[in-house]
Amino acid sequence: MIQHPHCSDRENERGVALVLAVIFTVIVLGITVSGAMILQSHRTMTKTSFVMHGQAMGFAKSGLIEALGWLRKQTSQPVTAFDPKLDTGVNPPIIETIEPDVGIVREFEITESIWGRYEVWKEWAADPDPVRLAWRQQMECNDLSAVRASLTPGSIWRIRSLGYVFRRTDPNAAFNEAPNQVIGQEMAEVEVRRLALQPPGQAALCARTATQVRILTRGQVLGGSTAAGLYYESGTDPHVVTGASAVLSGSPSYASISPYDDSFDTVFGVSAEELVAMADNNVTNPNDFPSPVPVNTLVVCSADVTFDSTMPLAGTGIVVVLGDVRIDAGSYSNFSGLLYVEGNLWMREPSEIRGAVVVTGSVQVQGGTGDYARISYDDGILNALRQELGTYRLSSTISRPMAQDK
Repeated sequence: MIQHPHCSDRENERGVALVLAVIFTVIVLGITVSGAMILQSHRTMTKTSFVMHGQAMGFAKSGLIEALGWLRKQTSQPVTAFDPKLDTGVNPPIIETIEPDVGIVREFEITESIWGRYEVWKEWAADPDPVRLAWRQQMECNDLSAVRASLTPGSIWRIRSLGYVFRRTDPNAAFNEAPNQVIGQEMAEVEVRRLALQPPGQAALCARTATQVRILTRGQVLGGSTAAGLYYESGTDPHVVTGASAVLSGSPSYASISPYDDSFDTVFGVSAEELVAMADNNVTNPNDFPSPVPVNTLVVCSADVTFDSTMPLAGTGIVVVLGDVRIDAGSYSNFSGLLYVEGNLWMREPSEIRGAVVVTGSVQVQGGTGDYARISYDDGILNALRQELGTYRLSSTISRPMAQDK
């Protein structure tokens, strides 16, 4: 039988189509498989990176926070020696670390075989292990007070913390010794410092230039039996009480000194920039000023601010204003703490500030019919603030230094 030529052509076409379909299927499967492999590889890399860097850095930051807490909890302040203890023989036991030769050390189980660890190294110049001593001298906490404006020892500490993620195969071996294996390591550093609270003098109002102070009708500046009413720089003798029912009183009513120092370094023990970094609330828009001030907080306002009936100056804490302050009539402001004004202060009735006020510019305190504007010295309020806010606080952002940067 003679085959029709068109049948042969159709069979050839079907053969070619089959071959092309097989090739296309192989290509699609290859792309799918390779895509899945790339995705799995990416997931593995992401997980590995998180373990090596994210979790390790998280542990390192935890070490910084525990070291800060350790400094705050010491009964003797400021702290001049970073030396966490381990003593299980007393009641209650002291477990500030698991390795007192190092400093603060903690270990945590992440999964069945993966653990985390952080180390905050203490100074120990007599460490008998020379290799460990060399490492310690790069990692140890340092008291920086002597090199920072000759402050009181223990005022400023630099803390470094090492965070590890490791595989624990043998619990009897060190975390970094075989068969155990470190799979992630990071270091974090921060500076902490005590916030001083020392006005230029013990007085209700400290003003650099007494000739710029005016206590007008129903204005009151009261030092009480333990403090002056007004403290100022010698050579600017005041004639400040000029209104009916105006009062300037204290023990004595006013006092002067030379030199008079109302700088940030003297009053707070830090620079203006450091104070901003340490603030609980850093206000750049005066409309955002917290009213009332949260209890026992530090608020720094980097702008002129006006307090009125919708936003009175109220609460308890430390308020620092880098600009002028105006307390309007009818604000019913009632504040307890320290008000520091790098600028001028106008204060109208009814309003009261208990604690102390420090002003670098001019001051005007004035009441009205039946109402007073009053500044009263209160040593108890200031001492409570020193106890609550004068403790160690972060004074820099947490950074990732190189180990050799001592």
